[in-house]
Amino acid sequence: MKNFSFSRDEKLKKYDQIKLVRANGKKHCGALANLYIRINDTSRTRLGIVVRMPKAFKGRAVQRNRAKRSVREFYRLNKHNVVKGVDLVFEVFLSSSNTYKYNDVKINAFNLCKKAGVWQT
Repeated sequence: MKNFSFSRDEKLKKYDQIKLVRANGKKHCGALANLYIRINDTSRTRLGIVVRMPKAFKGRAVQRNRAKRSVREFYRLNKHNVVKGVDLVFEVFLSSSNTYKYNDVKINAFNLCKKAGVWQT
């Protein structure tokens, strides 16, 4: 049986960890997000999520949290298909025209993972 949890060990929580992946990792661009990948020294895959938005969109917490929740859900359900031992940072773009439905995020994240070569079947 597959483990669909998303434990604390699988999260990049500190800004310094995410900054390191973004600075030293390989970047892959998509329509709704960018994906940064860096090999880590553990056997676990870790995920970090960053939401970028213009300063004019101040106070859009609902949209920001929905975007993060959708990426987390995609990873949680599909982490068994992702290569082990990498750090992933999804940088999601938030704009007034984007509404983040789970299906859109799923398709974009899947395409980014395939493009980056971290998706295994």
